[in-house]
Amino acid sequence: MNSNNQNSIFIGLILLLMLSSVHGYSQQYDRSAGIRLGGSSGLTFKKFIVEEEAFEVIISNRKHGIQLTGLYLIHQPMDVSFNDNFYFYYGVGGHVGAEKHGDISKVLFDSDPSIFMYEEKSYLTLGIDGMIGIEYRMLSVPITLSLDLKPYLNYVGMRKIKADFWDASIAIKYVF
Repeated sequence: MNSNNQNSIFIGLILLLMLSSVHGYSQQYDRSAGIRLGGSSGLTFKKFIVEEEAFEVIISNRKHGIQLTGLYLIHQPMDVSFNDNFYFYYGVGGHVGAEKHGDISKVLFDSDPSIFMYEEKSYLTLGIDGMIGIEYRMLSVPITLSLDLKPYLNYVGMRKIKADFWDASIAIKYVF
């Protein structure tokens, strides 16, 4: 999906969120599943453990690999004058997965030591994640829309640590 399509989807979902006159119910939902579009796009599943505390699992792509992320999230109702269905959430967790990198090991290409190429290798990744976001619950439909930021610190193989503080996304989930 190219950048223009992602921007169009992003703008459309934001407009839907802002212009929606559907007034959902104040009741809570138990679980939801859907898609997350952004820096690490993938499938997401959220299960509430106790009221307004949930565990979310995300299976996503990253750096030509796959990643499994688990997050513990706390939701708080937002005081928005025109609608009661906005929630702020935040939490922490971790991830495990595999990534391919072609910029870590050099391999000589010729007998001349100045001519080399990078060898592409797959690495196990482990790391910690955080998440903050805003969720809009349209329980009468039943879907939720969310906009989040998921910074992470990634440990790649034996040689490289990487941090990304701007892994932003939009998610749409079916509530059941």
